[in-house]
Amino acid sequence: MLSVRKGRGAAMRVELIDGRKAIAALRPHWNAVYEADPEATYFLSYEWQFGTPEGAGRFGYVLAVREPGSGPGYVAFLPLRRVTKHAETGFYNEIYLSGCYSSDYAGLICRPDHEEEALSALGAAVQRMNWRHFRLLNFAASGRRAAIFLRQFSGSSFEIGRPDPVNPDGIDNSVCPYAALPGDWDEFLATSVSANTRQKIRRFLRQVEGSQEFRITHSGRETLNRDIAILLKMWADKWGARKGRRLGTILETYRRLLHHAFETGTLFMPVFWHGDRPVSMLAILVDRRKKACHFYIGGRDESFRGPPSGLILHAHAIRYAISSGFTRYDFLRGNEPYKYSFATGEARITSLVLSTRSGENLGGRLDPRCLDYVRRRSAALYRERSFSAARRGFEQVLEVRPHDRGVLYLHGMVSARLGDHATAVRRFRSLLGHDPGGIRVLFRLGRSQIGLRDWAGAADTHCRLLAHNPGFATAWYRLGRILLILGQTDPALAAFEAALRLKPGHAAARTAMARTLLLRRKRVPGPAGRHADVGRRARILAGRLAAAGAAQAGPRSFAADLRNWQKTDSALLTVLAASRAGEAPLAGGPARR
Repeated sequence: MLSVRKGRGAAMRVELIDGRKAIAALRPHWNAVYEADPEATYFLSYEWQFGTPEGAGRFGYVLAVREPGSGPGYVAFLPLRRVTKHAETGFYNEIYLSGCYSSDYAGLICRPDHEEEALSALGAAVQRMNWRHFRLLNFAASGRRAAIFLRQFSGSSFEIGRPDPVNPDGIDNSVCPYAALPGDWDEFLATSVSANTRQKIRRFLRQVEGSQEFRITHSGRETLNRDIAILLKMWADKWGARKGRRLGTILETYRRLLHHAFETGTLFMPVFWHGDRPVSMLAILVDRRKKACHFYIGGRDESFRGPPSGLILHAHAIRYAISSGFTRYDFLRGNEPYKYSFATGEARITSLVLSTRSGENLGGRLDPRCLDYVRRRSAALYRERSFSAARRGFEQVLEVRPHDRGVLYLHGMVSARLGDHATAVRRFRSLLGHDPGGIRVLFRLGRSQIGLRDWAGAADTHCRLLAHNPGFATAWYRLGRILLILGQTDPALAAFEAALRLKPGHAAARTAMARTLLLRRKRVPGPAGRHADVGRRARILAGRLAAAGAAQAGPRSFAADLRNWQKTDSALLTVLAASRAGEAPLAGGPARR
């Protein structure tokens, strides 16, 4: 439960509902609220949002409002989508109205007798979430509803941006023309269109319906794939150059959602043919609860020279809608002139962007549900050698999950790579509290202690490492170097001997051993007394190795005596970075024509 808000003597509860199974359980309650809401539109129907796994809300979640004591009596739903983005300062979250890039209308549904309390509770709940931007694109709500919801976002903490709805062609996408449909086709022609348009509609429909060369068909399951492919090719021929790199994503989104609509029984697709040549096609989304049809996408063969196929198909679709009992034919966003051949009115929507004035996520931290994604993306940044960015990402995860061992390790690793060995030492020491014998952690801890010139600490760590895995030649060599710095000449010799016993070809260890013998002959003094204990430990470990024999030096299961420890870390980063689960990218989505 996200919040409790008082209203009319009752406490409104807001619940965050995530996951396909949990959302599916909402279906009867969603439909009840939808039917009761006079402002609800098809794009906020359960069918469009969640009716199949490919629905507009497939990556989203829901804020649901209900009154305690009323059982499962939900009174409002707000479907949302979280997106995680990356900037120079690190990762941050944005919230979108669900489906806003693939739906002409977005927003919420609410029982009208609970507007004040439910919308206030929703606004307060959103304000308690972690986000930098809240994008209310294509927000379809009355002025009253918008005011109730938005008053929760004070001007002192938030600023409001208003994207320009007018495209380069001068089309205003905040204007949504529609035709109110009477109960009779002839009445519509007599009262809703001009005399000239009425004459054209009647003449061209007679021409098509009385001709052997023209026909209009309706797509069914047998022809669906073919017809969608034809429609999208027509659309791409017209608009593809303008969409540029986004074209592929837009077409795939349209294809997915048209199939989705068909499977939910809400797609009507009339096709105008000239012989066997498809000339024009419309995809119309039908809402039987609200008795509304929505013209979603259309296409036509630009080379066709004949009767006006767009006018003919829209007239056919409107006549079909009237005969089926629909009362509204919605042309959706955009005030293109052709729509006003039929439109009898206009609706308006708005687009707003709420942003935190601080430029940071609310609460100063990431949304907990994006942390796995941030972990994977930070691992990818590490592999791309963007070490500072990777480090900031791991830090942001730890701000929310401070005991995540995998991220503690990765943060220590990247901190060491950036030369911040003090942080790396803290991270690795905290991990050893859970696993004192962690070989990779001990190895990296020792390296960072060397980076800090903490020779005594590094010697102790290498002794701990070799106590668990005495068969690690590189660790013996490093221990020998450290012991020399600490003035422990004889223990250093023992360490170099152990390295050569394990790896006779270890050139660096052989050279170091020769120099150590020279130092001992010259009797170079050193602070032997202060670090005699670690020297004794090293000699004991080396003695055990000699007694056991190099062949039994330690477990061979640890990447051939840890020679491949870097590969192990690299594999970990690769798996994390390559994972496709979690946050999906926000699709470019169908853009208005």
